[in-house]
Amino acid sequence: MVVCAIATLFCTYQFMLQGALSFMVPELMHSLSLNLTEVGFLSSGFLYVYILFQVPGGMAADCFCLRKLLVFSCLLMALAVYWFSIAETFTEALLARGLMGIATSPAIVICMTLVARWFPERWFSVMSGLVESSALIGGAMGPILIPILMHHSDWRGSMEDLAYFGIWLSVLVLLLVRDAPKEPANPETLQSAREYDWPSLIFNSGFWLCCLYGFGVFVVINSFAGLWCVPFLHERFPGESLRVREAVSLIYIGAAIGAPLLGLLSSLTGMTRGVMLCSCMMLILVTIYAFFSGCTLDGMCYCCFGIGFFAGGYMLVFGQVRKQVPESMQGVAMATANGFMLLGGPLVQPLIGFILGNQSEQGLETLSLEHYQMAFMVIVGCQLLALFCILRVRCTASYSS
Repeated sequence: MVVCAIATLFCTYQFMLQGALSFMVPELMHSLSLNLTEVGFLSSGFLYVYILFQVPGGMAADCFCLRKLLVFSCLLMALAVYWFSIAETFTEALLARGLMGIATSPAIVICMTLVARWFPERWFSVMSGLVESSALIGGAMGPILIPILMHHSDWRGSMEDLAYFGIWLSVLVLLLVRDAPKEPANPETLQSAREYDWPSLIFNSGFWLCCLYGFGVFVVINSFAGLWCVPFLHERFPGESLRVREAVSLIYIGAAIGAPLLGLLSSLTGMTRGVMLCSCMMLILVTIYAFFSGCTLDGMCYCCFGIGFFAGGYMLVFGQVRKQVPESMQGVAMATANGFMLLGGPLVQPLIGFILGNQSEQGLETLSLEHYQMAFMVIVGCQLLALFCILRVRCTASYSS
């Protein structure tokens, strides 16, 4: 249990850095002379590379020592964060964010593989939910920790402190993480060489529907909570900076609670598709209410928690794609599905920034609530796509060898 917990700290670190820029938007715009669209690209910069490196990262996790690969990833991440802290131009900052994407690409497959080796198969859904919960705690910590760091120094000093944490984490991984127990729970996960059956993945419609479902459900976390939630809530509730940060944290806390609970419900009932369908429908309703209703700040906090909780159904995708592909492709399938979930960052974050920028060329200060609501229709559209995909999954049989 300790082994998996320490490994998951890297995912926590990743999520905290993924949303860190949402608390630095004015400072970044001033320091690096950015517009809103460039802020969107910069925030999602490491996700572009992260997604491109998902399959190579998953294959690396299959082929190399997990502990050594995780130590290397931690050190590379620390280097990238430090480079970002000293960046002087948009291009340099974007390259640093891209290096973060390379560093984090094998992380989720490493954690899921460790879970498969240390725990019996029947616990995979619940334990993978706990892995995702631990990662999402990083998103919840960001709104609390990063403003504190920025209060004692500027954004550059805050990122430098986070780089030092990456070095400390690499030492912790080196000392405490082991690839497998003496008697692995699932010995087949120790195969050093795999014969990849690519057609079973590429031409599998059920697999791609699950990937699109994960994209549509998770987009509210990595595009709304990850960047645009803070300026939206500041416009909605001016003068409530502390409560706004709490509301953002509640999205991640809700997902951290929802992911394992929905995984447990799926394991107990055996109705994974039904749980995915219900959580998606509830997510759409709560998201629309949060964006377009005139609720109070307390009501918005409840909505943010609900958004996170029902978005936690995205983690069920990992178990579902494992059923859609042969065993030799499960690692690559999970890595690909994870990459799809994060597409909301590089696609939707800058798209929302572009829509907002076209509505007001004078910056954040001149944007109204209606401007944000119009831009956030993109998020609702993605959630409707997820609903369509999960309704179609029932028509697709699971893989059978």
